[in-house]
Amino acid sequence: MDTCRGGARRVKKRIRRSLALLLVKALMLTARLLPRRMGLALFSALGGLAFSAYRADRERALSNISLAFPELDPMIVRALARGSFRSLGRNGYDAIRLAYVGGEEVLGLCEISGEEHLRRAYERGKGVIGLTGHIGCWELMAAYVSRKGYELSVIARDLRDGRINDILVRARLRHGTVSIPRGSAAVAGYKALKKGGILGMLLDQDIDVDGVMVPFFGVPAYTARGAAVFALRSGADIVPMAIHMQPDGSHRITVRPPLEIPPGDLGEEWRIDELTASCSKALEELIRIYPQQWVWFHDRWKRHREAAP
Repeated sequence: MDTCRGGARRVKKRIRRSLALLLVKALMLTARLLPRRMGLALFSALGGLAFSAYRADRERALSNISLAFPELDPMIVRALARGSFRSLGRNGYDAIRLAYVGGEEVLGLCEISGEEHLRRAYERGKGVIGLTGHIGCWELMAAYVSRKGYELSVIARDLRDGRINDILVRARLRHGTVSIPRGSAAVAGYKALKKGGILGMLLDQDIDVDGVMVPFFGVPAYTARGAAVFALRSGADIVPMAIHMQPDGSHRITVRPPLEIPPGDLGEEWRIDELTASCSKALEELIRIYPQQWVWFHDRWKRHREAAP
């Protein structure tokens, strides 16, 4: 009986993954065929449908926004949550298009402010940690940075379906961005920094890695210590950056000055935790530029809620 149940679960899993692959390919074809203005409108509408259809994600987004902005009226919280789903749809459209658009279009879609901070850190030759989160079209930002001539590698979790993961990895590579699977991040990450390249890290999710509870929108959130560890042990600067879609459909990349490194005489563990807290604060500030362009339905404060009495 258990063997039969196990076999049935495997069949269901294969069916779900095959359907997910078909959906991805259908979205890619749709994105390729539609003019960009129509594509943005369609994918925004799909995001709105997802807000209505996926109750668990919707309720988590509402809860997270209320936690981060306790002063907001519930109607505004709901509007912000719905807007975040629509924004994810629009940004997802431009992310999907990276599988076939050329470098000129990538560069033409974006403008960048504060690039001097990135350039100065890059020219030091000790590598740069490009600190960002799931904000706006983060895949487009990676493509833009690579197309500007920077050597960029990004640490990313492999997707469960290898076929979909391959599509994503190839899309990054065609613009010059190298993907580093999270499981091999330590060795490959140090190699990328040693060569003087940029190591892109997304530090805004609660994941099962070495981390620490630090403030995020005024609430303790479990945050990976990896960026701080890389920086302190390699000498690389941590440069916060994020991308936001503008009302006209263009994208603006915001680059902030490198984070201040804690004094070296206070112990490595303390320095790592302090620098991780600085990373969290920097990401919060970037999210606040356009709050609706962050992925609010991720269970960011999971461990805080679990620890609450």
